[in-house]
Amino acid sequence: MHKTLIASLAAALFAAVGSASADSYKLDSVHSGVVFQIHHLVSNPFGIFHAPEGTVTTDGDAISALDISLPVDKLDMGNDKWADDIKAASWFDVKQFPTITFKTSSIKKTGDNTYDATGDLTIHGVTKTVTVSITKTGEGPGMQGETRIGVNATFKVNRSDYGMTTYVGPIGDEVTLMVNVEAIKQ
Repeated sequence: MHKTLIASLAAALFAAVGSASADSYKLDSVHSGVVFQIHHLVSNPFGIFHAPEGTVTTDGDAISALDISLPVDKLDMGNDKWADDIKAASWFDVKQFPTITFKTSSIKKTGDNTYDATGDLTIHGVTKTVTVSITKTGEGPGMQGETRIGVNATFKVNRSDYGMTTYVGPIGDEVTLMVNVEAIKQ
């Protein structure tokens, strides 16, 4: 009887583990982007990081990770001189720090399609643990029949925490990063 109970429990555990369906989705860099906003003197201009890379991982219908990499050289400020200035050594220093990354270490479901993701955010060579709100915006077929997933996330960070202190004061310290990604099931 004892052996039968152990065998039944082992079979149930194996079936539960075997039925877990973790899926990986690769970011579609054409239909994904990260917009940021920062205070400048008397206004709040935007910039955009084009062509992000990374993955969204799901476990069943739930998001289990968002890992993203932003190529700083793809930063667009809507003005070439401003973009060149912000990529220079006094700001992002794109030659020394070519990417911004976020890697999820844990995630907690907070609602039907919402999550709090904790992970390591690396900007300008400095890594800090942050928690961000993530929303699953949809899932369905793409134009070629592939499965796609949409995810939004919002980060609020102080750039000085990452060693970016040029003109703190006239230019804001707090930066809001608005991540909007579409990813394709692999």
